[in-house]
Amino acid sequence: MPNYKVIKEGFAQARFDLVPEHMPLQKGSKPFSFEVADQEESDQPNDDQFIKLFRCLSASTTQSRFFDFSTPGVLKAAVPFFEGVTIFANHRMDVTQWKGYTQKAVWDAKNEPNGVNAQFVLDRVADPNLVRGVETGALKSASATVWFKYKKSHPDLKWFYDHLGTEVDGQIVRFIVTEISNVGEMSIVWEGEDRYAKSFEAGKDPDNENFNHGEEEMEFTKQFLGQFKLTGEPSSNEIEKAILTEISCLETKVGELEKDAKIGIEYLTATREKAVTLYKAAKGEDAKEGFITNVIETADLETAKSFVDEYQETFENALPMKCGKCGEKLSRRSSQSQDVGDKKSVDISNFKMS
Repeated sequence: MPNYKVIKEGFAQARFDLVPEHMPLQKGSKPFSFEVADQEESDQPNDDQFIKLFRCLSASTTQSRFFDFSTPGVLKAAVPFFEGVTIFANHRMDVTQWKGYTQKAVWDAKNEPNGVNAQFVLDRVADPNLVRGVETGALKSASATVWFKYKKSHPDLKWFYDHLGTEVDGQIVRFIVTEISNVGEMSIVWEGEDRYAKSFEAGKDPDNENFNHGEEEMEFTKQFLGQFKLTGEPSSNEIEKAILTEISCLETKVGELEKDAKIGIEYLTATREKAVTLYKAAKGEDAKEGFITNVIETADLETAKSFVDEYQETFENALPMKCGKCGEKLSRRSSQSQDVGDKKSVDISNFKMS
């Protein structure tokens, strides 16, 4: 029996259940990793029932028959169809073989891909072996029977069905779901075509240590989210993206500051060295090595500049510079004075040759 059929062009019914073992994952698919959503598992109502939170169907493209449920709003509008649905095993829809029902169906916008979650209420009396399998994690996949409208991604493509799953003109050839009209049943299966349709605690990806293994989801304050310009209830992926963007900006700023810091350190070192030189010149034999090491060479920039000014003045007072001819006091400058107003003008005609 085929697991999907086209009732008429543009309208189909499909079971999203067993995936052939040889069928590879579609190009670009990501490792499975879900966080526990706000909808926690309820207290078990009685000894005859076991409740588990499951992903029913995801807003993604299925991996073997390429039904695309990712059109915004299509799957979200179908959330009510997943409420109170009978649960079977392996899509054996025999009224004597029911296993339980779904409840509290919700739209999950916090996990990627988004999708529909619901609590599976399983009956231990009806099938204790199946319930034990779900409880221990031996059985962890779900599958839905869905009726829906669709359109072809490449309506004019010749031999469309032969190209399903291949890339043509930059897009995967697939069926694009435009409207879901009903959900017939949910089943516990060994593996579903929607690879994300699993129980939440069983969804840990061995390569992803960030998976929240049934633990309480981390809460962030509005003040914290505001620091990253986030409002409302952003998903964990949105929060991660905002934090990584901020880190990238900070790393850029740090790189720029490191250049300025290098220049500042070089200036501070030169100022300290100048202060040490002037201190030794001013104090002569009275200079203390301990003062140089513990005070001047560890001084901040403002203190080091103060030392330079102080010992410059002390040194000049102790050893004033005088003109050897007239005895006029000179200053130690590295630049030439611009004050030439009191100098006499020179008539260059006196230096002409006749």
